Amino acid sequence: MHPSHDIKGTKGKELEKQKIVLCITGSVAAVKCPELARELMRHGADVRACMTSSATGLITPQLMHWATGKDVVTEITGKIEHIELAQWADLVLVAPATANTLGKMAHAVDDTPVTSVVSVAFGLEKPIVAVPAMHESMYQHKLFQENLVKLRSAGVHVLEPKIEEGKAKLASVEEVVQFVIELLGSRDMEGMRVLVTAGPTVEPIDPIKFITNRSSGKMGVAVARVAASRGAEVALIYGPGTEAPPSNVKVVRVQTTREMCEAFKRELKSPHDIIVSTAAAQDFAIERPAERKLRHSESPILKLVPAPRVLDEVRKLAPNAFVVGFKAEFNVSDEELLAAAREKLDEGLDMVVANDVARPGAGFGSETNDVIIVTSSGSKPIHATKVEIARTIIDVAVARLRGRH
Repeated sequence: MHPSHDIKGTKGKELEKQKIVLCITGSVAAVKCPELARELMRHGADVRACMTSSATGLITPQLMHWATGKDVVTEITGKIEHIELAQWADLVLVAPATANTLGKMAHAVDDTPVTSVVSVAFGLEKPIVAVPAMHESMYQHKLFQENLVKLRSAGVHVLEPKIEEGKAKLASVEEVVQFVIELLGSRDMEGMRVLVTAGPTVEPIDPIKFITNRSSGKMGVAVARVAASRGAEVALIYGPGTEAPPSNVKVVRVQTTREMCEAFKRELKSPHDIIVSTAAAQDFAIERPAERKLRHSESPILKLVPAPRVLDEVRKLAPNAFVVGFKAEFNVSDEELLAAAREKLDEGLDMVVANDVARPGAGFGSETNDVIIVTSSGSKPIHATKVEIARTIIDVAVARLRGRH
């Protein structure tokens, strides 16, 4: 067995037994494809690569062979590789997808190994994902946008690029993997309802100024995205975070802690199976916010009063739900962090995820987190991306719920 297979499933089993053909075209973003292939494999997928001649001028087929452990298709021969690959695939992933290749796909032009594989996949009704990457002006071209509309109407799933620095940049490796998981992954949460709180809250000082914290909402958005990708009906109560929420969940926008609490109670008028409160809601509010702008010369003294707590009444409102709370501390020892998590668990929660935001790679806005997950059966430290931590939280919650029945 090729050594690359040692990484299979090391980050999850969401794509176990799923076969993906990674079609690489001539964008400079092709340099991300070795890592993309291996990340798909880390989630359990089998990956084979197919490349256009332009792509082979940017990265070598040998590199993709190293990444996947499988022979790479760079030309169509008497072995009819395009037929064999499309028949083998559970999904065809065109990433990066250039304007040229997408135009050919939209008009059934089959003059490269990639477009030939795609055409056969169309005929076999296999799912096809396209991840565009090009200059922004090319992406905004009217006829190119018409091609995207045509491809979408034909059933192609398009993962939008990130518009930045005049470029329509390839979505991140993590975004592409999550997109594929949402299409191919387990739907084991169908019929479940999940409520998530995320982001910071703000408390006004006057009509212009407010107090808040550095929460980005990344953790809660990751939980919402993972649950939705597994088939759950998800509602996300979201403060003013910077992370874009997923499009396939209900989003309830709030500003203050009181607004978050009120939205939380409204959502819990109907039953939910899992509640995950990741929000960094403000502990204090201004007793009497000014109705006009306070000026620097006034040197006002602000009186803080305790803000309501989101989870205070959760057991009365949702007695049968699996409830997950988060606990953020600053510059504490592992023992102190664990003790704080256990104390919060005693408030009637089923799980507490605790972290020290002073630690590198564990603070607000970071892609990773360093947490301790605490339940009644013990504790487990995890250092991973927030998406991976979200998957762990959901895995435990689903398993515990099933164990109750």
